Amino acid sequence: MDKKDELEKRLINLKLEKRQLLLSGKNTNRIDELIKEVEDELKEKQYTEEN
Repeated sequence: MDKKDELEKRLINLKLEKRQLLLSGKNTNRIDELIKEVEDELKEKQYTEEN
């Protein structure tokens, strides 16, 4: 499995975890930061693959 697939799986898991936090009324700031980091890393990976 390549790095992009791993990042996509991690992003899905983080979003599921965020959903659970939202449903239980908990703070999602930390998970939001992690999601943003993974999304940025995915964007960077896509950019490098295109060039």
